[in-house]
Amino acid sequence: MTLDLYTSTAARDGRIAAGVVIRDADGRTLRVTARSLETTSREQAAYRALLHGLWRARRMGARRVRIYCDDAMVIAQLGGEAEVPAELVGLYLQTRAMLNAYRWSSVDLVQRDQNAEAALAAVDALEREPDPLGLEIEEIESMPLWEQAGIEKVGTRR
Repeated sequence: MTLDLYTSTAARDGRIAAGVVIRDADGRTLRVTARSLETTSREQAAYRALLHGLWRARRMGARRVRIYCDDAMVIAQLGGEAEVPAELVGLYLQTRAMLNAYRWSSVDLVQRDQNAEAALAAVDALEREPDPLGLEIEEIESMPLWEQAGIEKVGTRR
């Protein structure tokens, strides 16, 4: 199954938010996620949106993914055309690893006006309290990296 991910960020009054829209091959919207994030830059928010979308698409059974992001710098970094700043290396490496988990993936720049649903979701999220981790609790607990590393879930012992 191939899914399309659209990601966007918004900033206002020192707050940053991210929006993610997941669509099927027929263009039907399957999921919209919006989060107000505790990040220091818009690029961090863009990477967190990409990671969230990639994790969600994987959980939905996608084997191929097309990503459309309106952050030109993040697209250039993922394409190897721009250097990744030290503070973004961790998010960059996580995103590359998730992209490699798919049989096929592409990451393309999309103009903000063609990314309206994700952009509006991000703007709407600015009205909410920030999510310190940028992910839902059930997603964090189900991440395979936690399982493989033997990290304990809250309240459980391995």
